[in-house]
Amino acid sequence: MRLFFAIAALGCWGSSPESPPTMEDRARTSPLASTGDGIGGMVTVRAGIVQLGPRMVPPVEGGRLPRKVEAKQPPLRKSTRSDPWVSKGGRGLMPRKVGVAGFQIDRHEVTRGAYADFLSETGYRLPHVAEKWAEGEWNWDSVTVPEDLKNHPVVMVSYHDAAAYCRWVKKRLPTEAEWQLAALGPASDARLYPWGDRYRDEFLNHGRVEAPNFDDSDGYRGTAPVGSFPLGRGPNGLEDAFGNAWEFTADARIDDWANARHQGFGAEGEMIAATAPGPALRVAVRGGSYYFDFRPNPGGEWAAFTPETRKKSSGFRCARDMLR
Repeated sequence: MRLFFAIAALGCWGSSPESPPTMEDRARTSPLASTGDGIGGMVTVRAGIVQLGPRMVPPVEGGRLPRKVEAKQPPLRKSTRSDPWVSKGGRGLMPRKVGVAGFQIDRHEVTRGAYADFLSETGYRLPHVAEKWAEGEWNWDSVTVPEDLKNHPVVMVSYHDAAAYCRWVKKRLPTEAEWQLAALGPASDARLYPWGDRYRDEFLNHGRVEAPNFDDSDGYRGTAPVGSFPLGRGPNGLEDAFGNAWEFTADARIDDWANARHQGFGAEGEMIAATAPGPALRVAVRGGSYYFDFRPNPGGEWAAFTPETRKKSSGFRCARDMLR
């Protein structure tokens, strides 16, 4: 059963210590052989319950936003029925539980090489925006991808571009509830990050909050080849769920639970088949990117973009219903 859901999961606040990675841990590598479902194939995620809402995760390593950035943060204002066109991107929602049926999802983000195949086959528009910053490094001028970038996640795609690619491969974008379950596991696992409950800077491709935001201390100034950070692998085998590229989901971002629909409640009070179909004013994106600094605001990986947005840091992966 497909769940269209607009709100993200509030990670549980586990605090058990984690041991430093061993040499054996660091020796792990990601399977990159093609299986017909893209690099690394798909993983199967069993049904589970996630807790949805803004992710309230405390800063790590004493991380704080620069004062000039902190001062710009607008105060939250309670939405009212008289403000139908005001959107806060769902930040005022209270946590709620949602049940998710079993499904399958790409192990890796869709790569530039795979997206180039889609463009060649369909004649779909190239990733391109008419803005100065995108000239040269980011805009595509043809469907030919440099060999050293073929295994990098595709970026410069919108929600609509991502959905079109997923349809072409006979899949779909994952709902946000599905993405949450695949990346962090069920709420009972108490994971704040795909790898556990303690932030590890070396487990993902990240940025820095200080300008210019690019950070090559992890080995990559921009995107990294998918699967380059196996220690950041999630409980279901997902690679790069956090960092590398923001990931579009199928859902709109809503501000009021009254705008969500569901099919009753389960044994734990979870909403069953909760829906908030996208696209809308904003769509739900998850996971942060190579340009995002998790230290001051780990929960900031829960975000929203306009459906037409094409960023140098936004990509996606596909999902499908469980094969019978």
